[in-house]
Amino acid sequence: MNIIIVGAGKVGSYLTSQLSDEGHNILVIDKDQDVLERLLSQNDVMGILGDCRDLDVLDEANVDKCDVFIAMTFDDDVNLISSIMAKRKGARSTIVRLRDPRYIKDQEFMRKAMEVDRLVNPEFFAAKEIQRTLKYTYAVNVENFLNSKVILIELELDRNSKLINKSLMDLNKEGLLGNIIIAIGEKDDQVVIPNGSHILEVGEKIYVAGPREDIDKFYKSQVDSKKNIKDVLIIGGGSIAIYLTKLLLKRNFAVTVLENNKKKAIEFSESVPDCDVINADGTDPEILDEVGVENYDAVVSLTGIDEENILISLLAKKCGIEKTIAKVNRTQLLRITGILDVDTTVTPKKSASFYVSRLLRSKENSRGESISNLYRLSDDRVEAIDFTVIENSKLTGIRLKDLNLKSNTLIVCISRKDLGGKIEVANGESVIKLGDRVMVITKHKDFTEIDDILE
Repeated sequence: MNIIIVGAGKVGSYLTSQLSDEGHNILVIDKDQDVLERLLSQNDVMGILGDCRDLDVLDEANVDKCDVFIAMTFDDDVNLISSIMAKRKGARSTIVRLRDPRYIKDQEFMRKAMEVDRLVNPEFFAAKEIQRTLKYTYAVNVENFLNSKVILIELELDRNSKLINKSLMDLNKEGLLGNIIIAIGEKDDQVVIPNGSHILEVGEKIYVAGPREDIDKFYKSQVDSKKNIKDVLIIGGGSIAIYLTKLLLKRNFAVTVLENNKKKAIEFSESVPDCDVINADGTDPEILDEVGVENYDAVVSLTGIDEENILISLLAKKCGIEKTIAKVNRTQLLRITGILDVDTTVTPKKSASFYVSRLLRSKENSRGESISNLYRLSDDRVEAIDFTVIENSKLTGIRLKDLNLKSNTLIVCISRKDLGGKIEVANGESVIKLGDRVMVITKHKDFTEIDDILE
């Protein structure tokens, strides 16, 4: 695909790297020469220095020949204006980043009024990711599939787990897995999609998938009577914090927010009046001591500086906090420093990239859009994809055990169209039908439709 990306900031640069690796022809527009040159030096893409609202710049970029125009600057108005101009100039499709809650209150109206094909809100995606993780206190990662009827959670096995030193086949025989599937195993930086002979070890991270109610049962069996999260302290009052606070209040969490900027603290309090907002520097250990950080169940660090978020999380851990979550855009910081004590990290640019990749994969499929969801897991080494089975699929009517699947590929769950979306955990006797939705886990990164899983 010929793709134009406007904005070489955190989101735009990450998206450029991901889409370039997937083989797309990328041209980036940015008005900051240093930022643009840095991006071009790191990726095999083209670039134009200029303002995306300048018609001459759009003409130079051959916007009339682009398949997708993606506006990812930090300014909502710039994104909207440039996308409207690009569409009028002949861009086939537009994807626009919007951050302001006022703009995305009614996304469907905004999309139609501005002639935008898709809207992307990385901050809201990140807030949803955090909210899901807070429900499952001891999960490292939580994702939804098949209309949120299937949950995929990441857990780290400790020495008290009943799963340790047993193969998946034995666990199934003993009934310890119930109606769920262990889809990914990760130990010592090695990632596998396990078969029945795989033996689970202490310290291994596993991704477990299944219907929501069955995941809940499995999760409770693993964490036993450990404490649930109720009181949440959020450091930083930006967009993610606003979205997250609203989501948490709807689910009866108690939320306190620390925001250093007085004006932002007032605006936050006015926007979300049902939470406690304190105008104070949450990166100051004395302030954290004053607010009684040790009395909270979870601390979520959402300042604009990665290093601050990591340090806040480490301090909270030392105070005995059950769950720490940090916004970290430069996740290599954690690997380089060897810091492993942050329970969960959230990266808005990745959330946006997953969403855009899913849209583009569907567009590449000439038989119709078939990807409903896509996440990259285990440091982008594994993909979890939600496919719809479209007409003339080679998989329909055949038992799964008789299919010749590609290596490192696993069919996890099936949402049955003829049964109103009822979830079936896949097994060898399962048969896929037209219109079903299927969740697939794979180490391949080029699937655009369900048939791609076949050799």
